[in-house]
Amino acid sequence: MYTGSLPGVQMGNPVQVTENKTRVLDPGVDSAPMVVVYRGLGPEFGKAYAYDTADWMVGQIQKAIPQESLNKIIFAVPDDYNQDCEKCVQQALELIEKRKGKISSYSLCGFSKGGAPVYKNLTRRTWKILGFIDPVSPSMEGLSDKAVDDYAPRIRCVYGVAHWGTRPPKDKLPKDYSKDEKVHVKIRDFYLHLKALKAQMIDGDDQSHKDMPGVFFKTYGSSFL
Repeated sequence: MYTGSLPGVQMGNPVQVTENKTRVLDPGVDSAPMVVVYRGLGPEFGKAYAYDTADWMVGQIQKAIPQESLNKIIFAVPDDYNQDCEKCVQQALELIEKRKGKISSYSLCGFSKGGAPVYKNLTRRTWKILGFIDPVSPSMEGLSDKAVDDYAPRIRCVYGVAHWGTRPPKDKLPKDYSKDEKVHVKIRDFYLHLKALKAQMIDGDDQSHKDMPGVFFKTYGSSFL
């Protein structure tokens, strides 16, 4: 297990990097909840996503959540959305156990494409909170939007439907939708599905997609405690 401080990120609490490059923000308390947060596509998918790195996500968490709460929560940020959730949790847990700390609960969050591993791992643990941060919809990942139904009371979400694709004209038939229009409809339908489930959710259309993690953690950061 390799651990070390994270270069270039100034945090109120130390950030360690595990063998698989999961960033672990650890306040060092005896017992704390652990929150796993997946970032989205990232720079490997082009300039438009260059900002979306694990280091950036750690910074968004630190800026949005008051230090008083940061001192009570462990955050584990996988290097990218393809990383195995259980491996990331286990490597983060090894750091905590090494200093004789304990985990009081687990939560799982995903931003943008990072929603995919959240849906994939819904049944892997008893998650206290499931954070949907302007995510891809389950239907975009080959799943039914109903996959989240049993978890509705645990969901915390910020969604900007306008961030996704292009809204099709009212008189256009679904069979004629462009790729971008299909994306918009899938996101819109999932947004409406979450509304019907009465999941805790706020609209983020008036801010950019990039702003969503900050909005989410500012709004729901205390939910993890």
